[in-house]
Amino acid sequence: MMFRSYISQALIGGLAVTLLLTGCGRSDTRKGGDAAGAPVGTSQAKGHISVWAMGTEGERLPELAARFEKANPDAKVQVTAIPWQDYTKKVETAIASKDTPDATLVGSADLTNFASTGGLEQVPADLVDTSSFYRGAARSTTFDGGTYAVPWYVETRSLFYRKDLARAAGVSAPKTWQEYGPFLKALQKEGAKWGLSLPTGVAQSWQSVLPFMWQAGANLMNEDGTEFTFTTPEAREGMKRYQSFFTSKTASRNGPVSLGEIEPQFVDGSTAALISGPWETALLKEAGGADFVKDKVGVVALPKGPKSNAGYIGGGHWSVFKEAKNRDGAWKFIRWLSRPDVQQDWYELSGDLPAVQQAWNEGKLKSDPTLAVFRSQLKTALPSPNVTTWKQVTAVLDAEIEKVAKGVSSPEAALERVQAKASSIGTGQPR
Repeated sequence: MMFRSYISQALIGGLAVTLLLTGCGRSDTRKGGDAAGAPVGTSQAKGHISVWAMGTEGERLPELAARFEKANPDAKVQVTAIPWQDYTKKVETAIASKDTPDATLVGSADLTNFASTGGLEQVPADLVDTSSFYRGAARSTTFDGGTYAVPWYVETRSLFYRKDLARAAGVSAPKTWQEYGPFLKALQKEGAKWGLSLPTGVAQSWQSVLPFMWQAGANLMNEDGTEFTFTTPEAREGMKRYQSFFTSKTASRNGPVSLGEIEPQFVDGSTAALISGPWETALLKEAGGADFVKDKVGVVALPKGPKSNAGYIGGGHWSVFKEAKNRDGAWKFIRWLSRPDVQQDWYELSGDLPAVQQAWNEGKLKSDPTLAVFRSQLKTALPSPNVTTWKQVTAVLDAEIEKVAKGVSSPEAALERVQAKASSIGTGQPR
């Protein structure tokens, strides 16, 4: 299932951050100059197409690839499944040795590091219609003025809450920041110890905190992507909003630190709300049963701040290596994977949410009310900055987020430290 794949990526992201703590801003990154890949024709694909895919996607993809082979009888897709924890090193080694497969699945947060090596080919012009994808997903495929991947699946987060407690309290789910605090307090009056669960410094905490900054209107980099901008009034307002959940005692200063920790608390009613992705429904079914989810779980889009209700967008992309032996076949396979009907088929196989917006117009993707919430959320979701040093910066962010959550630092002081350290690390881009 998609949620298990995502959880694996989240863990790996935390490990990667730890490993990068000792690094500094990269100075050996590419400086652009690649042209878009040569056009790919509309004839059928031919030959052997080797691809790497990770986690559940690697296990399920052969079934979908078999359908591609039926439509392209002279092509054979060989899928190699790779554990998420091994894939970064494997891709980097393949690029360095120039011994690569034709294509690989890439976690959206890792694309810039792979693209900066010069080992990926830019997406051919007119291969796909970029506007067909969710805007945030399309943005996360770019680096240094080029596009190095095609979005495949996406994920974002929305607000899960105990709708039975809300009914008892006579309150509706919040739509704005102004409604957020009173709503959570009302749920606490119905017996919940904590209104909302928030991460408080564990790896990847930034994915839950940056949305508050975006919702306040913050841009975390200048227009040309050469400098971080963490000390703007909008960024401070977002961090203050995050802090407010702790100072008002609607969220615990000691947030969950391990997978599966928060679901039992949500089921027993001691925590009344949490922010999570579509995989959370399956986790809550495991913890409380299908009837619990049906009767007591509500899901709504994130409350809107002064600017928007933007959340974080992640997911998986497809890239083709410069050393691909069958780049024509690889790009044709990727183009086929981007068709709305194929995206629908993949959702049925894997539970991965389609990156192509049109794929949501049929079946459960159109009719399911919970999926409708995530569909709406995806329209405003944003990716992290597309710079090679981002994982190093997130280690700093997570550390300062913890200080704010624990009450040992102010939002202003925390962001000043983030800005200073991020400026020292650099963006890996020319100034």
